[in-house]
Amino acid sequence: MIQKMLTKYGLLFHVACVCLLPVLSVGRTRSFSLVPLLWLSLVAVELMFLLPSVRRAETLADARQRVVRMLVWDPFLYIGLAVIGVAAVQWMNSGCALIYLPDADIWQMSKPPVPWAPFSVEPRAALSQLSVFTACVAVGLILRVALSKTAKRLLLQVLAAACGCVALFSVFQASQKVQPYLERTAGLDASAMGIFFGFWLLLGMGLFADMVARDLRGRVLFSVIGIVGNLMGMLFFASALSVVIYIVLTALLFIYWMIYLSPHVSKAAQLKLFIGSLLVAGAISAALMYLCPQNPVAEKLKAAWPVTEYWDSLSSIKKVRADTAIGIWQDHPWVGVGADGFYHFVGLSVDSKDWNLIKTDQAYVYNDNFQFLCEYGVLGGGFLLAAVIVLLMPVCYRARIAWKNKTGGDDDGRVFILRLSPIVVAGVLAAGVCFLESWIVSPFRSAGLLLAWTCVMSVMPAFLPSQTHDGARG
Repeated sequence: MIQKMLTKYGLLFHVACVCLLPVLSVGRTRSFSLVPLLWLSLVAVELMFLLPSVRRAETLADARQRVVRMLVWDPFLYIGLAVIGVAAVQWMNSGCALIYLPDADIWQMSKPPVPWAPFSVEPRAALSQLSVFTACVAVGLILRVALSKTAKRLLLQVLAAACGCVALFSVFQASQKVQPYLERTAGLDASAMGIFFGFWLLLGMGLFADMVARDLRGRVLFSVIGIVGNLMGMLFFASALSVVIYIVLTALLFIYWMIYLSPHVSKAAQLKLFIGSLLVAGAISAALMYLCPQNPVAEKLKAAWPVTEYWDSLSSIKKVRADTAIGIWQDHPWVGVGADGFYHFVGLSVDSKDWNLIKTDQAYVYNDNFQFLCEYGVLGGGFLLAAVIVLLMPVCYRARIAWKNKTGGDDDGRVFILRLSPIVVAGVLAAGVCFLESWIVSPFRSAGLLLAWTCVMSVMPAFLPSQTHDGARG
C-alpha cells in the first residue's frame, strides 16, 4: 500500500516542489538566489529512477527499466546535458571585474580565467542560471518518460491553483503598499509577473473545461481558485499591452468553453457556468472600479492612451536595448557574455545619450531571443533552440495524428480544435502567446515562467492521441 502511494504521488510531489520553488522569485530582484533549486532537481531525478509511475500490468522493476530505455532514446536528455554543460562552464569560468585603462581613458571588463571558454561575470548569477536550466531539463525528462497521464493532469491542476494563491497574496501585498509588489503593479515591460499569471490563467481555464467535461466536480472549486487568482494577478501586474492581450484571449477561451462543453454537460449546467462566469467578471470589475478606484489597472490603461504615442515610446526603448545586445554579442559571438552578462556589459556599450532609456531595468533587453544570444552566444543559443525544437516535435507529430482522426467518441464530426483536449488548446495558446511576447518583453527571464513553459510543453503530448483510430501510428 505504501509503495503504491509512493509510486503514485512521490515523484509527482517532488516535481511540483521543483516547479513551485521558482514561483517564490516572482517579483523579486535579480539578486534572489535559486541555488536550492539545483539540489531539489537532483533529488527529483533520483526519484525518477526509483519511483516512476507504474502502468497497468507493469511491476515497479518493469517501470524502472522502461524509464531507462526511454531516456536512452530521448534526444532531450543529450541536448539538455549540453545546455547544462555550457551553463556549468560559465559558472566555473566566472569572476570578471570592471577595470579602468588610464592610457585609453576607458572602462572595460577583465578577461575570464580561460578567455576562449564560456564565461560569466558574476559567479552567483551563473550558479542560479545553472540551477534553473538543471530544473528545466530534469522536469522535462521526468514528464516525458516517468509520469503517467493522470499524474500530469493533477500536476497542472496543483500548479495552476498554487500560482493563483501566489497571485492573490501578491495582489494583497500590493494593495498594502508593500515593496516590491507595489512597484511591480506599474507593469514595467521587464516584469514577468503579469505574463506569468496570465500564462497560468489560460492554463487554468483549459483545466477547468477538462474537469467539467470529465465530471470531476470535487476539483472544480480547486480550479476556480486558480482562474480567479491568476486573473487578479494578471490585471494588477501585467503591462497595459499584456492586460489587453490576456483579456481578449480570456474572452475567446470563454467562448471556446461554451462551445466545447455543449455536448458534455446539460443545458442547465451550461447556463449555470455562463451566469457564474458573468458574476465573477462583474464582481472583479466592480471591485476595481468602485472599491479601489485608484487601482493600477486603470492607471496603466490611462498611460497607454493614446496608443500611438505609447507604442512609439516603447519601440524607441526596445530598439536601443536590442541594438546594444547585438553589439555585445558581436564582440563575443560564440560563447556570449554569460548569465546576466547584459546587465554588466550594457553600461560599457551604450552611448551616454541613450543611457536614460536603459538605466531602468538595466538587466533586460526586452527581447529574450536577443538576450539569450547575447549571454550564451551561438553555442549556448543553438543548444537552447534545439531543446525547444525537441519539445515541439511530439506536439506537432501527435497533433497531425489528431487531425487525421476524423471520427470516434463523443467528438465525432466536430471541427479539429473541438476534438482536442482543452488542456492542449489552452496550453498551445498560453505557450504560443508567451513565445510571441518574448520578442517584445522579457518573460523568460523569470525562472518560474521558463520552468512553467517547459513543463506545459512536456505534458501536452500526453493529451493528444498517439495513434489513429485504425491503430496505425502517424
